[in-house]
Amino acid sequence: MKRIILLLMALSVAYAPAGHAVTAKVKGFITKTIVANGQFGGCMVSIDKKLADLGLVCLGKSVSFSCDGTFAPQDVASRMFEQAQMAFSKNRKVIIYVEDNKKHNGYCYGNRIDVLKQD
Repeated sequence: MKRIILLLMALSVAYAPAGHAVTAKVKGFITKTIVANGQFGGCMVSIDKKLADLGLVCLGKSVSFSCDGTFAPQDVASRMFEQAQMAFSKNRKVIIYVEDNKKHNGYCYGNRIDVLKQD
């Protein structure tokens, strides 16, 4: 009986529909900051890496922090965007953790940003 249950569990995993959610660490420099009322989750940044080259299904090089509160609390999203602005102004490298299963207008969501002092 135990073997039958294990076999059924294995088959259900093997034949389950595959989701294509990818989360990637994107390391680079921010090239642009964007604030947009009603678009792109309210705020986003562009980074010097094409996200599709990293296996993500995202438009271009921009990442939303979802400042409108869709994917993150507004206060947390605003702090992430502020960190991105600081990194942009000081020309610091960042690591942004990008999810391609959450999007604003086709642009992927960044759920975390690390600002690096040096490479």
